[in-house]
Amino acid sequence: MGKYKLPVFYLGFVVLTGALMGIEALVPLALGLSLFIPALAYLVSRDLGVSLALGISFFGLGAVWFLESWKIAMEIASFPLFGILARISKGKLKTENLILVLSFISFGMTVIEDFFVGLPEEVQTLTWFLKLKWGLYFFSSVVISAISVGIISVVSKEDFEFKKLKFNFWLILVFLVFGFLTIIGWNETLRLVAGNFLIGILGIFVVQGFSIFSHVLDRLSFWAKLLMFAAIVFFPVGAVITAALAGIFDFWFDFRKLNKEVGNGDHLT
Repeated sequence: MGKYKLPVFYLGFVVLTGALMGIEALVPLALGLSLFIPALAYLVSRDLGVSLALGISFFGLGAVWFLESWKIAMEIASFPLFGILARISKGKLKTENLILVLSFISFGMTVIEDFFVGLPEEVQTLTWFLKLKWGLYFFSSVVISAISVGIISVVSKEDFEFKKLKFNFWLILVFLVFGFLTIIGWNETLRLVAGNFLIGILGIFVVQGFSIFSHVLDRLSFWAKLLMFAAIVFFPVGAVITAALAGIFDFWFDFRKLNKEVGNGDHLT
């Protein structure tokens, strides 16, 4: 009977999250709970097999579709896939590449949702958002994917080496090119396209910056950790900007000395 507890709990959790998503006042709670779906899907995939995890996920999303709506089912559809893909790719993909794969999946689902469902009326009046929504979609997809991998690591008690995460240097070159085009674009359309790419890439740097923060936290005292956590909670915009800058300059300053580790053979990838 014990082996059925995890899949039953996972199924119930998916359905509960979808049900809460249908109650407007509880949407924030549902969004928070949805971040734990990948971890549960990962555990089912690891302990009972990928096929069973896929079956339960499909059945759970179908139940949400039937009980609530296909729109809500679509909103949470990518989360079970996150956990299953993380299990399949464990040991085969570096964490940064896994996060990118999950980000493109999340971004694709968001684009599909935007196409079929559309934006709320109050958002449609925000001209700046409409112009930059594709970049913001990818930015949020990268951050959500990184958080999902982090929760998977904590819940499964498996090390995904998030603290050593570092993306390829070519992102800096792409960032500089789109930054240049955003400022000195030849027309408005080019500037908007470049601006969207720039925001999306910034999401990647933010994730790398928070990886640096995680590394630094291990070296701090309890009170310093508490102070840093409070700063992130009470000044989230400042934390995001700081993380983005840390992620960018890490390519030159190598804050975690990862290049030295690779040179010594301690962190071969």
